[in-house]
Amino acid sequence: MVGTRPSTTNVAFQTLAPVAITPLPREVEWVKDADVMPDESTHWTWACRVLESFKGYAIDCVAKHAPAPGDLAVVRIEEIGAHYRIVTADNKRLRIFPGDQFVGVFGNRYATDAFEGEVTGLESLSLLTGGGMIGTVKSKHKDTGKPTRVSFAGYLSDRRGRHINLKLQTFIPAFPREPVDNLIAVVGTSMNSGKTTTSTKLIKGLCEKGLRVAACKLTGSVSNRDQDEMRSARPSLVVDFSDYGFPSTYLCSKEELVALFHTMLADVEKVHPDVVVMEIADGILQRETAMLMDEPSVCDSIKGLVLTAKDGLSALYAIDRLKQTRNTVIAASGAMTSSPLSVREFQANCDVPVGSSADSGKEVVEIVCRFIGRA
Repeated sequence: MVGTRPSTTNVAFQTLAPVAITPLPREVEWVKDADVMPDESTHWTWACRVLESFKGYAIDCVAKHAPAPGDLAVVRIEEIGAHYRIVTADNKRLRIFPGDQFVGVFGNRYATDAFEGEVTGLESLSLLTGGGMIGTVKSKHKDTGKPTRVSFAGYLSDRRGRHINLKLQTFIPAFPREPVDNLIAVVGTSMNSGKTTTSTKLIKGLCEKGLRVAACKLTGSVSNRDQDEMRSARPSLVVDFSDYGFPSTYLCSKEELVALFHTMLADVEKVHPDVVVMEIADGILQRETAMLMDEPSVCDSIKGLVLTAKDGLSALYAIDRLKQTRNTVIAASGAMTSSPLSVREFQANCDVPVGSSADSGKEVVEIVCRFIGRA
């Protein structure tokens, strides 16, 4: 019942070697008394949008084995906390109340300004993102409210009694036919350093110059927000990790991350972009970002990096750290460019050009265009 990801239509690519991913839970006997999904009362979250249909499923209330990232389950709202709305599969924000049920996906979250959560079991579950990711909260930012608590009602199963795991049933590793041209990666010093804003301004400006742009978000936790922001800039293609069934990329293996990177580029080929803008979540100290920035096959595919930072000092440290890799930082941007004083502090200590992402983002667009020879 799980459909192929929407971004692979009419794309020919070389199949990669199998990637090691946690095995699917064992098949279970069909539970005759299981409740067929009542569409009118159970909400389907944003993470579920990759399903081919929302019909023909049931709740397996019997199986109690430990969940794996990507497993779909029906959960019940017990107590409202920081998340008081969910985003539905048709991209609508819906207020939730205690007693409501929704189909969510188990996943791990890394968010220094919000929740740290992991898939550890069926107890102490909370809503980790409004897009429908669930797990157990390990820590949270002091300024973040208490999590919205949920309880496990059952795994989502098909008519053959097989539990649905989005990642295992949707992700088909692939490799691009040709090296990608002009891949610009946007990385940050931390969460909320301005990566998505910078990416969106860059996409918009490049499109306005008549360039064909593809937009990607390689890592993160399932949410509609970044896709919506990028789509507003009207690129030729928008795709992120959750289109491949990944609820998040936190705690994925290096092999999975590299396979996801190349699979995205295989899908990008179909629109023949002049430029690819790829956002990489969180900061350069985050486990997955650090692995990607140190991976030769990824570095060789990236033409240049745009670094976003909250202030000049963090930008200086990040650039020094990135110089130890095979990556080239072509511009500093992000939240710090809203402060002229912060920009001057940075420029007094570093020769990397600053491209403001405030207002129209014209400066960062011009830097990128000169770098790729499309000024």
